[in-house]
Amino acid sequence: MIQKIKLSKFWRLSLGLLFFGIGQRLFYTGAVSPWAKDRNVSILLSVLSLVALVLGVALILPLIGWFYRRHRSDKRLPKIILAYLLSAAVAGIVIGGIGQLLYDHTSFAYYAVRSGVWATSTIIQSILKVVLCFGLVSIHKNLPIRKRSNYLWLPLVVVILVSICTALLSYFLPTVGSILVALIDAIVLISTLYYVFYLVKETSYETIS
Repeated sequence: MIQKIKLSKFWRLSLGLLFFGIGQRLFYTGAVSPWAKDRNVSILLSVLSLVALVLGVALILPLIGWFYRRHRSDKRLPKIILAYLLSAAVAGIVIGGIGQLLYDHTSFAYYAVRSGVWATSTIIQSILKVVLCFGLVSIHKNLPIRKRSNYLWLPLVVVILVSICTALLSYFLPTVGSILVALIDAIVLISTLYYVFYLVKETSYETIS
């Protein structure tokens, strides 16, 4: 019965991440992309994105509440969330600043700079998400984080390679590729969660008392 509950929460989270990621990308494609506006499908894509976002949030929010109520006494929880948010914000500012400098002071075209900024951001954000997932699963399983960081190498290598491939896909196929990128990003995140939760086995001496 316990295993069924775990799987139920895992798959609800997985579907939520899928819907949320696709909804974000559909919104960008529908509301911002000139391709959608030229073909008069921006409204349709915006509506579909809203539906996907609502479904994703509806699936994820209850799980966030459940996780917080269960682990709010763990002092590592606010630290790892704050570290993730600060790292993501600083990385975004630095990458955006470098991109602006390249555009202002070099001969690089706007599209090339934008693609480079997006690709770099995608890789760094994916790495941060993997580290965050590993930390949250470690908290949930009452395990140390730093002492088990060697388990991070495999998902980090995979996520970097996949991020590079998706960045190239989005560059050469900007319309279809952007949707596939969101789908692949969600699948990689779900796979990472499955790996660290179900496949990485802890030993008895690793559990925090």
